[in-house]
This record gives sequence, C-alpha cells and structure tokens, in this order.
Amino acid sequence: MSTTKKYSDPTNRVVCVFDEYADAVTAKTELIELGFQRRYLHILHGPDAAKEIDRSAKWFADTDLELKDFERELRSGKTVVSVPVDDSKEREQVHIVLKKRHARHITHFGEWVTEVLR
Repeated sequence: MSTTKKYSDPTNRVVCVFDEYADAVTAKTELIELGFQRRYLHILHGPDAAKEIDRSAKWFADTDLELKDFERELRSGKTVVSVPVDDSKEREQVHIVLKKRHARHITHFGEWVTEVLR
C-alpha cells in the first residue's frame, strides 16, 4: 500500500476551512462557474483526509505552522479547500467566493509570502 501524500505544495494556492461540508461544495461549484478548473480544486474532509497532507517538506516556518493548523482542523471533522491562483485578481475572486460561503482561516500561500486573508 502506497503512503504517498497527495497534497504537499501549497505554493500559489488559497487554502481555507469550512465548518460545513455543503458550504465547501457550493464554493467549489461557484469557482468552477468562474472558470477555475475542477481538477485543481481540492476538497479534503474529516480525520481521514488529514493523512493526505504531506508536511514532510521543509517550508518556511509560517507555512509549516499553517499546514499543521489545517491538518488539525481536518482531524476535528472540518473541511479544507485548496484553490490554485495565478495572480492577485484570481486571489481576490477566490477570496470573495470563499467568504460568501462562510470559509474561515483563509490563507494565501504565495511564492515568498504566506498571507492570512480577512
């Protein structure tokens, strides 16, 4: 059985937490309608999904702490969504959709900076 982790590099992604799985699915649908590609939008849900996050890579300290937080949220039964963004315009589009659907802990992992979006 393979132990390969699927979700290891958060760079150029917006990642967030949803308390309600249905809100995450609705947000994903809205992002697809805006033109984001389905295959790159990831929804992880619940304790078993926490195993999918690979924290073995050595990132900047703040990135490691953020990934640990998302893993803890999954273990507590929450849902984590990860969306790739190419630029600030896409980042803002994603942020608007996620906030509208009640996401929290919305974090943009840029090339050099990790930014918590309000």
